[in-house]
Amino acid sequence: MKQTLSFCLITFALASNAARAQDEIVAVPNRPTVSTTAEPVQRGVLETEWGIDAASSHQDINDLFKFGLTSNFEFRLANTPMIADSGTHGLGDTAVGFKYRLTRDSDHLPSISLMYMLKAPTAASGLESGETDHSFTFLASKDLGKSHFDFNLVGNLLGTPRGGFQHNLLNALAWSHPIRGKWGATAELSGVTAAQHGVPGSAQFLTSAIYTLKQRLVFDMGIAGRIEGEIPHAMFVTGVTYSVANLYHGRRND
Repeated sequence: MKQTLSFCLITFALASNAARAQDEIVAVPNRPTVSTTAEPVQRGVLETEWGIDAASSHQDINDLFKFGLTSNFEFRLANTPMIADSGTHGLGDTAVGFKYRLTRDSDHLPSISLMYMLKAPTAASGLESGETDHSFTFLASKDLGKSHFDFNLVGNLLGTPRGGFQHNLLNALAWSHPIRGKWGATAELSGVTAAQHGVPGSAQFLTSAIYTLKQRLVFDMGIAGRIEGEIPHAMFVTGVTYSVANLYHGRRND
């Protein structure tokens, strides 16, 4: 009887510690902005993001899976399960890559990371470019008081049907700030240069509301508006970020 009671107490204690460890997980949303934060997800944490973009001529469902291999190295897998553009619809492209943090946010330095993504042309015929692309990103993030800033500079190598690559650059600067309770706000300006003999340049702004239901579960809803370029005049965006679990629970830290 004493052995059974001891076993139950030990099991309960282990379960309680596991639950507390899971509760300590804090989501690191990349949504709903074009820019990506320099901060990686926590070590061992599997996190996912799902979103819907909707404009008059374009709609899509997009997802992103992130895993913290170490405290500074994040593996990333992105996909568009459904895209509809000007009457054509089907599966979108898939991208895989990583983000590596070089410095942490401190009094003198922002968080600085480098990110690489390879886009595979998995989209249905008539959607997307049908070519393999590469993107190389410099990311910087900084907390100033209650405000948080994310800056991205992205160099894209865009595959062409005849082989070789065209290139363009993307800049994005996002600001976020808590409002009240679980509510926050985000605003962003972003723009991409024209590729040689290819995709034209464009610029847009985005504003959104953020609701943090739990530390590991964050909802967003906003509007992106065109400043210039051949992009929708207005696009509704909404989505969710959820930290699924710490798969390294019980292991020692790096």
